[in-house]
Amino acid sequence: MKTKLLALLFMAFAFTQAQVSTMRINDIKLGMSKTEVEKLIGKKIIIKLSEYNYPEDAVNIVHKGIAYSIFFNYDGEKTFNVTNITSKDPSLKTLSGVKYGDSLETLFNKYKGYNFRVYQLWDHNSEKRDPNQRVFSIEDGDNGSSLDFTLKNNKIVSYSVMYVEGC
Repeated sequence: MKTKLLALLFMAFAFTQAQVSTMRINDIKLGMSKTEVEKLIGKKIIIKLSEYNYPEDAVNIVHKGIAYSIFFNYDGEKTFNVTNITSKDPSLKTLSGVKYGDSLETLFNKYKGYNFRVYQLWDHNSEKRDPNQRVFSIEDGDNGSSLDFTLKNNKIVSYSVMYVEGC
């Protein structure tokens, strides 16, 4: 009985941790305000602004041991909202079980019924597409967002969740 309870608790913990969807990575969700993120992580966030008072770069944070890069957008009313969340943490996995290090073939098999696209990343040094770096992007038209898997040598090395115009 004790073993079953421990196994059940472990499964519940594993399910609630390291989850990626088209709208969030763990507790950080698209659309969250800067204030909500600060409350979640327990720290003040400094956003570097452009000359036009819009966020210029990603903000790097660590929450529950996982590193994130977050882009905020200014809504015109003195509120900054999350528009993009990226992480390279190996403990992450999607709600359907796709994890860091999985192959492009795994993505094709898991998401064959979804609207997705695959493209090669641009290498600024060679000024050509890099055949060793790709993005597998799943569009979520209902939420106007996408989940992008960055792959290097056909293995997942990062996740990005973002709003997409025209999605």
